[in-house]
Amino acid sequence: MDLYPWNRSYSHGPSDFDATHNFKLWGVYTPVFSKSGHSWFDKAVGGWTLSGILNAHSGFPWSPQYCNTGGNVVYANSGYGCLFPATYGGGAGTNYSNATFMSSNGNFPNGALAYFTVPTWPAAGIPPAPASNIHRNMFRGPDYFGNDFQLAKAFGLPNMKVLGEGAKLNLQANIYNLFNKLNLTNLNTTISNDGISSNPQFGQAQQAFAGRIIELQARFSF
Repeated sequence: MDLYPWNRSYSHGPSDFDATHNFKLWGVYTPVFSKSGHSWFDKAVGGWTLSGILNAHSGFPWSPQYCNTGGNVVYANSGYGCLFPATYGGGAGTNYSNATFMSSNGNFPNGALAYFTVPTWPAAGIPPAPASNIHRNMFRGPDYFGNDFQLAKAFGLPNMKVLGEGAKLNLQANIYNLFNKLNLTNLNTTISNDGISSNPQFGQAQQAFAGRIIELQARFSF
C-alpha cells in the first residue's frame, strides 16, 4: 500500500533499494609455485583457489511517517494508519556513518518534531496533501561495506578401480563479512508516537546485519 495512495504524486522518489553510489570489486587467484605448475611442491601445497568480493554502497532510502492515527484515516476503521508528515522544515544532518545511526534521533539531533509537523486529517474524507518538499524515500540510511572471501582446494585421489580416474576431495572455506564490519539496518521512521512529543528512536537503527560467519565444506566426488 502506498504511504499516500490518494495522491500518487507523493509516491514519487527513489526505489527502496536504490543506492546512489555503488562499488563492487571481485577477483580469483590461484597461486603457482613453479613455471611448469607440476612440481612436487605445487602438488603438495599448490592448487588452492582464493576468491573474494568487496561490496560497498551508500545507504538505502527511507520515508518519515506518522502512524498514530488509530487506523481511521479516510473513514472510521479503514485500517489505514500511516501518513507523511505535514511539513519538513529542513536542517537534517547528512552524516551516514554507524555512529550517527546508533545515536538517538540519528541525523535529527533536536528531535523529530523540530524538523517535521504532525499531519492532520478530517474525521471523514481525504487528508490534506503534505508540503511540496515531502515525498517517498526522501532520506538515506547508513552506508554499507561488506567483504566475502573463499578459500578452496581440490585434492586428486589415487587412480583406484573403485573410485575411477577423476576422484577428488574438495575442501572449501567460505567467510562472509570477512572483516566483521558492523552494518546497520531497520531504521525507526516514526516521527512521533503520540503527536505531541518526538519519538526518541526516530532515525535510529534498530538492528544490524550478521557479523562474520565462517562456513566449512568438504565434498567427495568420483
